[in-house]
Amino acid sequence: MITITPATARDVPDLLNMIRKLCAFHGDPCHMGLADTQTRLIEGMLITLMARLDDKPAGYAVLEPRWRPMNTGDLLDIAHLFVEEPLRGRGIGKALIKAARDHASQAAACHLTIGTAPDNPSAAAAYRAMGFEEITSQPGPRFTIPLSAEPQCGSGYVPDHFGNRA
Repeated sequence: MITITPATARDVPDLLNMIRKLCAFHGDPCHMGLADTQTRLIEGMLITLMARLDDKPAGYAVLEPRWRPMNTGDLLDIAHLFVEEPLRGRGIGKALIKAARDHASQAAACHLTIGTAPDNPSAAAAYRAMGFEEITSQPGPRFTIPLSAEPQCGSGYVPDHFGNRA
């Protein structure tokens, strides 16, 4: 059974292990340690969701609030999404995105955004299938889904080069 919960201090070692796997996958150095992971992903402004499959770590999502005074509404960006390689294709990523969308809606965010590497067309196809619209005005691929029709949310998402509404 897949469960998604807010990450807690007990999740820090598992999160760091998965972060290191994500860095290695992309060929990036990883300078995070246990203290950095705790400070940034548990105690900081980022929202971290932990996925477990049968009570074992399966993946995570990190949500980053985005705000600028010229925006008509806040948005949350899924800054990181990771699922353990042997567990991919079992709905864990979809469950993490649904939990991120639910969290963003409860936080009264107007949009939820996510991006992927250009060489990952399967992720792009999955985001489209979940109702995300591609943002074509910036390098990407990047995607958005509106969460509210409230007037302060505006009629569309016009990103700048950071993924913020300009």
